[in-house]
Amino acid sequence: MNALAARLSGTRARAIEELTDAVAAWGADVPDDPGLTELADLLAEVAGRFPDDLDGHEAATAHLREAVERLRAVGRLGSLLPAVACAHLRRALQQEQRARLALNQTVLPAT
Repeated sequence: MNALAARLSGTRARAIEELTDAVAAWGADVPDDPGLTELADLLAEVAGRFPDDLDGHEAATAHLREAVERLRAVGRLGSLLPAVACAHLRRALQQEQRARLALNQTVLPAT
C-alpha cells in the first residue's frame, strides 16, 4: 500500500461508517459490515420508496440517486485512486444529507 493510500484508508473507513449509519437512518435493514454495492443498492431502494405526494420527494430522490452513483463509482475503483474514491464518498455523504434536508424542509413551518 502506498503512503497516500495508507493515509486515506482511515478517511475512507470513516466515510463508509457514516454512510452505513445514514442508510440505516432511512430505515434500511443494513447488514453487518456492508460493502459499497450493498449500501448503494439499499440507498437506491430508499429513493424508490418515497410517495409521489410527499413534498420534496423529487429533490430527495435526485440527491439519493447521485449518492448511489458515487457509491457505485467507488466500488468500481476498488483500491485504485484512493483520493478520487474518498472524494466520491464525501460527495455521496453530501448528497445523502441534502436529500434529508430536502424532506425536512417540507415539514418546517413557513416563516
